[in-house]
Amino acid sequence: MQKTIRPYSKDPLRVVVSGGGTGGHIYPALAIAAALRERCGADILYLGGKASPQGSLPKEKELALAAGWDYKGVSAVGLSRRFPHIAGDIITNIRGVGEAREILRCFSPCAVIGTGGYAMAPTLRAAVSLGLPTLLHEQNAYPGRANRYLAGKVDTVCISFAAAKSYFPASAHVILSGLPVREAIMTAGREAAYEFFGIEETERKRPTLLVTGGSQGAHRLNEAICGCYKELLAAGLRIIHLTGETHYKNCLAAAVGLRQENLYILPYLKEMQNALVLADLAVARAGASFLSEAAIAALPTILIPYPYAANDHQTLNARAFVKAGAARMIPDDRLDSAELACQALGLLDGTEEIRQMSQAAKSLARPDALDSIINAVYELVK
Repeated sequence: MQKTIRPYSKDPLRVVVSGGGTGGHIYPALAIAAALRERCGADILYLGGKASPQGSLPKEKELALAAGWDYKGVSAVGLSRRFPHIAGDIITNIRGVGEAREILRCFSPCAVIGTGGYAMAPTLRAAVSLGLPTLLHEQNAYPGRANRYLAGKVDTVCISFAAAKSYFPASAHVILSGLPVREAIMTAGREAAYEFFGIEETERKRPTLLVTGGSQGAHRLNEAICGCYKELLAAGLRIIHLTGETHYKNCLAAAVGLRQENLYILPYLKEMQNALVLADLAVARAGASFLSEAAIAALPTILIPYPYAANDHQTLNARAFVKAGAARMIPDDRLDSAELACQALGLLDGTEEIRQMSQAAKSLARPDALDSIINAVYELVK
């Protein structure tokens, strides 16, 4: 059941949202921005990173502009662990705080919302220094260093996993909101998905395996699935494989000589709802954004956490789903084609386990996550 949205009847809100780097940070920011615009006509400014020295646009700028938001960039980098590089990184981020302060003074927002990424940290630090209402959204079960620090400074922290609360200061105002997902994923339908992929009616009962390493792709996961394309297709599966741009050509090459009418190899899928609604099982990294989408779709998963994620937070994310009975987990160093094929085929053979996993995934879904966050914003600015 959706939460009741408290009406906001004052002048239109002016809100800054900031999140960048990966889709896991950007998509929640875009979902919050869209809801604020739709529900109260908010004027939105998106603060993200600046273009790289090579001139490439940050992912958040590309997506924010495509969504129709005004965009400003600030200087921001991740901190190196080695001297003297760390000194230069600190100087860059301090410059970013100053840039963000000037942008915030000019825009004069009612609230500043951060969802993670390098540019978010200087943005929220600037907002706190100006006394602006601030909200931080943490997607993962284990918060990153910047978010642990900022949690003691901002007004409200919204979390996706209950386990994250114990890592924040006792003084922090923490709300278990869940992670907002795009409206298209909430309302996805199988008929539209069949048409999107061009699947004939006679083929629609075929079990579908979705494989994704996130927006950047995952080399080990791609290698493992490419090595068992033939076995899985021969077993009657349909495979939707999202490779990431870097690995796309290699995965295409691995499929040469195979019958490919049930094999969909794509570098990236903007219309992710169509893959989620068709899938009977997913093999994926354990990013918080994907897990929230899988829960909404009641999708069982085989999770291979990225072992080099900050503080190994993907393993903690995966454990929450395994503990609930919604997923199996394969450590990255144990992943190979034989193990992947064995587990996928074992689950997709029509056993009761996959039905129970689907129900468990559904129990973890928080379809009211966006409502919780919007209400928290209203509380900040009323």
